[in-house]
Amino acid sequence: MSRLDLAALAALLWSSPSLAETAPAASLEITVTGARAATGLIRVALCPAGAKFPDCGARAVRTVSVPVSGGGGKVVLTGLIPGAYAVSVFHDANSNGKLDTFAGIPREGYGFSRNPPFRPRAPRFNEAEIAISGESHAGIKLKYIL
Repeated sequence: MSRLDLAALAALLWSSPSLAETAPAASLEITVTGARAATGLIRVALCPAGAKFPDCGARAVRTVSVPVSGGGGKVVLTGLIPGAYAVSVFHDANSNGKLDTFAGIPREGYGFSRNPPFRPRAPRFNEAEIAISGESHAGIKLKYIL
């Protein structure tokens, strides 16, 4: 067999569906409740393991904003790779694109997947971690400090 034949065979085997199986896409439905005002946006970030949580910024797998409706909002993220993620949300009541704070204390509602209890620090990834596979769901209740 020539090198060209071997290269063609390798390319054929590599692209074969039986050898290059991909995990089925997963989805996550996120329901956010507890918004104090009917104005503004619910901003959602889906953070992968290893990203700086809860401020995963550019490393977020997805970021979505939806208008507040009925005291919260609902987001469905599709086409996700199954795995471990954490969700952070906040109610951007004045739609300025950031979580407003006073002396470092959030002035707008915020929350995380698994609804970890309040602590004087942001939750760690493992405290908000959820496993996503198939059709997954997460309910997040907004918390307000001020």
